[in-house]
Amino acid sequence: MPEDELQERQMDRFQRFLFLRTMPALAEVPAEVAQVVAANTHERFFAKGEHLYQAGVPAMEIQYVVSGECEIVRNGRAVRRLGARSVVGGVSALAGDELGYDCVALEDMVTLAIAVEDSQEIFEDHFVLLKRVLRGTSREVLEARRKLGKAAGFGPVAEPFAFPDRPFDLVERMAFLRKTFSFGDSEIDAIADLARDVQEVHLPKGEVLWNVGDRSNYFLLPLRGIVDCRATDPDQQFQLGPGDSVGAIDAMADERRWFRAEVAEDLVAFRIDLELLLEVLEDHFAMAMSFLRGLATGILHLYDQGHSLPP
Repeated sequence: MPEDELQERQMDRFQRFLFLRTMPALAEVPAEVAQVVAANTHERFFAKGEHLYQAGVPAMEIQYVVSGECEIVRNGRAVRRLGARSVVGGVSALAGDELGYDCVALEDMVTLAIAVEDSQEIFEDHFVLLKRVLRGTSREVLEARRKLGKAAGFGPVAEPFAFPDRPFDLVERMAFLRKTFSFGDSEIDAIADLARDVQEVHLPKGEVLWNVGDRSNYFLLPLRGIVDCRATDPDQQFQLGPGDSVGAIDAMADERRWFRAEVAEDLVAFRIDLELLLEVLEDHFAMAMSFLRGLATGILHLYDQGHSLPP
């Protein structure tokens, strides 16, 4: 496309704002937040066959697709196609993954790009946007799992954690949460805030935690015991136990329960209410970014387990 034609088609800030308001992540945030994002974006053009991202090269920008379609290729396999009003590059950038992925334009494309550093500054100033990104990233995890066959990408149940025959004290709850979520030392105050309000629950074999379609407003972190999980669409069956989070992805995604959960072996677990977690994340930005990084890393791992797109 000739340079003068590109200039004629450049979107001004107001046009960028109007487009961004059509994006799922920005449609429901206050207008002033979308304006900040628009002010930090710039328009980019990619010809058919051109790379938006390349494996082994750190992703320095996140891009909102205005028009066109691209394909994500991970370890030589095409794993996802994205079109208009999709976000591309965020998973690789947020995960800080050294390998990343190739992303190739399948046709001429127009995107709005924002530097990763700028987006993180906006997240810190406007939790309402970070909350939407957490939700969208969780939905991508959920979408990926539902495509991973019978076991949804989950492995065998791990051995139970060793713990005393008494309720956990605060320090023990903190140690468990830090290990489970891989939080660093700099977030010790955030972990303490979360640990103070988690509930230790003991549930007998046969207890139904929820059914498909129930509201997702909490999740469980098992210490001992097994939960049988069965989804009907698609038909999936798997078990979760120590080291897993049970119901966290659908809760974070603000989606109804996608599988029925029943205790198969007496369960000891920590229960975390979604609103509590979101309050802690809003107060502790470093923890929120660690949580988002974990979600993004999880998506890349699910990509590695998945099947190639059909030709």
